[in-house]
Amino acid sequence: MRFLKQEIYFPIIILIHFAFWAIDLYLYSGTFTEVDADTMFFGKINGTWANPHRILGEVFSSWVVTVFAFNFLMSTRAKWVERLFGGLDKMYLIHRRSGVIAVFLLLAHFFIVPRAIEFNPGKPLGFYAFTLIIIGVLLSAAPFFKKKIPYHRWINIHKLMGVFYVMGVIHGIMVDSLIKELPITRVYVFGMAFLGIGAWIYRAFLFNIFNKKLNYQITEVKDLGHQITEIILKPVKKELQYLAGQFAFFKFPSISKREQHPFTLSSHPYDNTLRITVKGLGDYTNSLSDKLKVGDIAIVEGAYGHFSSSYIKENDLIWIAGGIGITPFLSLAKDIHPNKIQLYWCVNKKEQAVYADELQALADKNPNFQFNIWSSDKLGYLTADKLNTDSYKSKGYLICGPQTLKDSVIKGLLQKGVDRNNIYDEEFSFR
Repeated sequence: MRFLKQEIYFPIIILIHFAFWAIDLYLYSGTFTEVDADTMFFGKINGTWANPHRILGEVFSSWVVTVFAFNFLMSTRAKWVERLFGGLDKMYLIHRRSGVIAVFLLLAHFFIVPRAIEFNPGKPLGFYAFTLIIIGVLLSAAPFFKKKIPYHRWINIHKLMGVFYVMGVIHGIMVDSLIKELPITRVYVFGMAFLGIGAWIYRAFLFNIFNKKLNYQITEVKDLGHQITEIILKPVKKELQYLAGQFAFFKFPSISKREQHPFTLSSHPYDNTLRITVKGLGDYTNSLSDKLKVGDIAIVEGAYGHFSSSYIKENDLIWIAGGIGITPFLSLAKDIHPNKIQLYWCVNKKEQAVYADELQALADKNPNFQFNIWSSDKLGYLTADKLNTDSYKSKGYLICGPQTLKDSVIKGLLQKGVDRNNIYDEEFSFR
């Protein structure tokens, strides 16, 4: 599974950015000068462009522009972009971390870059953009605000980031800057800026036109206990095309005409209906069985995700699910696998494994599929040492569940010498 992971993504965009700057500065012979330029902490600067305040200040700001441009490109949910990052969940994780990094770079730019004392309309515009972007990222990424702000309000605040970004780009065009003197960097940065603006315009205004949704009707709503709701849906017209292990975005107009949430498809592509299994983890998903009824319409968009055994070519596989993280494996277990598979479903108590009978029935029919319930109240937490295997390095691993489970198991597998490329985990949260 060779994808553009964050360990690769960040070094690549950093090296490309600084390479362009280094080449341009090495070849630059222009006459850009500082005239009555003021700095936040170091007083006035007059003279040539070759001072660390000007160079570093603009390097930071231009990197902010390109990082946000890539983030807006990710937000389009384009299939080719998703394939590049190995799934929408992985892409959104990089998207979120890029935004946080960009804030620190933006702060560094604000404190370091020289500012001409003479008034320019771009100066206040830049300050407003700076302030709004900081507030927007803080509200979008800070755990405190993510817990306090309802999802539909959070997503609307997040959409405004495009407006703040446009303000920042206009600021960069209006003020005097060294970057305008550097041909390679200028083309790269402003080219990425307009690509980012175009991606934001598409996502904000054109996405619903070109990205068609499918209508489904609810046929069953089951309360499985333990805050778990199972929903069965049939297509009104066209069926969703998806692979085992993928997820889709669902909107239930009877609950909210605006809110859209991602749910893993626990049905199999060969089924005539869709099945999603939802754990009550927030305002929207709590008591979902009381909010929906048979006959309600669902609007479905997808499918997304690359959480599939088809990306791992080893002879044997070990699947590890934590709680509601069992949902992709309910679909994957129905695929015909030539290799041997062990599934561990980690729950607090055995009775919480509400799909135990279904999975055991599949195991009884398939000698290559072994199903295990791992109840922590009796067995403790699952670790890599407790996996029933005589060879760790020759296997592939799929893990879906809470972050603590994933971190613990992945750390243990790496200590056993497992190649990180043979471990694939799915992210739970897109916020």
